[in-house]
Amino acid sequence: MIPYIRLEVRKMLRDTGYVTMGLAVPLIMYLLFTTLAIPAEDRPEGALWSMIGMAAYGALGGAFSNGTGTAEDKSLGWLRQLRLTPLTPWRVILGKTATAAIIVVPSIALVLLAGALVNHVRLNPIQWIVIIALLWVGTIPFSLFALGNGYLLSPQNAAAANLAGYIGLSVVGGLWFPTASFPGWLGTTARLSPVNGYANLSWSVAFDHAPNPRSALVLLAWFAVFAAYARYGYLRSDRMV
Repeated sequence: MIPYIRLEVRKMLRDTGYVTMGLAVPLIMYLLFTTLAIPAEDRPEGALWSMIGMAAYGALGGAFSNGTGTAEDKSLGWLRQLRLTPLTPWRVILGKTATAAIIVVPSIALVLLAGALVNHVRLNPIQWIVIIALLWVGTIPFSLFALGNGYLLSPQNAAAANLAGYIGLSVVGGLWFPTASFPGWLGTTARLSPVNGYANLSWSVAFDHAPNPRSALVLLAWFAVFAAYARYGYLRSDRMV
């Protein structure tokens, strides 16, 4: 299992899609948003809010890139080779999910470091630790969703589906713009979206609020759906390779 995860991590670190979507774009967007779009008087609070949003955005970029790479593996016959090993479907899925959990760490770290060093975001040590943990663990449902797309779709279609899911869920979930500015129907949709539940947990900690139980429940519900989807995709991919 460990050699399999190590191999997958090395492959992802060489992937230009991961470097772009998971590392470069979120960091650049964070610096642009906080420099150009936030008035000086609102910058301390805005920089903190945007730091969480863009760290989450970068982490999702890594998770979705991992799923797209799975579709490429399938087209090359890698999944067929895995079925000849003792690895069960759940262990294969777990290995890919663990890969995503590793590669999202630099995505989160870059934006948080920019927040602390460039925008002078100040939190107490407990807040930093809890936010990092929530941003990290919370990517698991999205890794599973992206994996399901990778197992079920061709490389081209998986790339398109994961890119659309990545950007669409991020916008609807409020990572780019606060959901308070959304119209009524979109605000309701946002509160039920997995990305909003994911980011809300960290925003609550950052702004000294108790984490919203509804956000945790929404994220857990989507985790169950996406886990079932990933397993279905892996089993179904046996007929497609």
